Amino acid sequence: MTIPYKTVAVCGPTAAGKSALSISLARALAAEVVNVDSVQLYKGFDIGSAKLTERERGGVSHHLLDIFEPTTPVNVALFRAAALDAISNISARGKIPLLVGGSGMYLTVLLHGLADVPATPVEIREAIAMLSPEGRYAELSVADPQTAERLNPGDLQRVSRALEIVRVTGKKPSELFAQHNFAPVEVVSLVLVICRPRDELYKRIEARSALMVEGGLVEESRNLLERYGEVSALNTLGYKQACDLLKGKLELKNLAAEISLHTRRFAKRQMTYWRNEPLKRGWLVRPGPQELAQEVTGFESFPARAQSRIKSFRTFALTPAALEQAVKQRLE
Repeated sequence: MTIPYKTVAVCGPTAAGKSALSISLARALAAEVVNVDSVQLYKGFDIGSAKLTERERGGVSHHLLDIFEPTTPVNVALFRAAALDAISNISARGKIPLLVGGSGMYLTVLLHGLADVPATPVEIREAIAMLSPEGRYAELSVADPQTAERLNPGDLQRVSRALEIVRVTGKKPSELFAQHNFAPVEVVSLVLVICRPRDELYKRIEARSALMVEGGLVEESRNLLERYGEVSALNTLGYKQACDLLKGKLELKNLAAEISLHTRRFAKRQMTYWRNEPLKRGWLVRPGPQELAQEVTGFESFPARAQSRIKSFRTFALTPAALEQAVKQRLE
């Protein structure tokens, strides 16, 4: 039996402080960072993805930054192969791979692998593309209510992919992925989720949005658009709003506020993901019911159908030094 790679993951919503924490942890643990952000994989996507500069990395080795051209359609399988290669290399040198980023889907495929799902024939993909967003979600809700409940109706990519699986295999995606949970584990992780009160997180998001605009986001987006055309990465947070400005759909005075608005909505979805993911995966969670903890509140459940779910997090309040010590003890 192959022994899985041992890693530490730094997760949480956008602008929560993952990158800053990762640098201090990397130094304390003799670790190297593996990027788990879908946009930072691309060359040239720097300001809008909040990619750390060489100076900000402070000599800490980073992997999976700037590894793909913007015209390359990166999927989870491509990411997973590159990440496993980096994790293997880091581990072989006696270092700890530190997985850092906000893409929950990318972290999931690292920890749980990829389900064996057949490719979608072109005619099926085209037929689904002809449906309205509401029609796709309605069909999925009938075919696989469990998967539909888990997905945001507005997430066309994931809703469409789930519907493709239904039409190609005749099976529910939820059942296929449940069967996949018995596959051998290649990567295990101590997952750290940064939780901040809503007001504090929103202030951080507003500050970051303003800094991106002041730091040249519009010019970066213009250069990317002129060089590569409307690649999919330009449809992500920050870049989409900057491109709207370049197309005359948005005024400069409103750009930072518009980025902040959409980023806050995204952060809500990310925190909903982290509320639900541990229970769904059967992870051991701390702080446990019997441990002293503080409540971080103020996050509304999202989407509306999840309003009845818990709206707070039980968390440890740790200084950086105490966190480093706790992580070292856990790894041992």
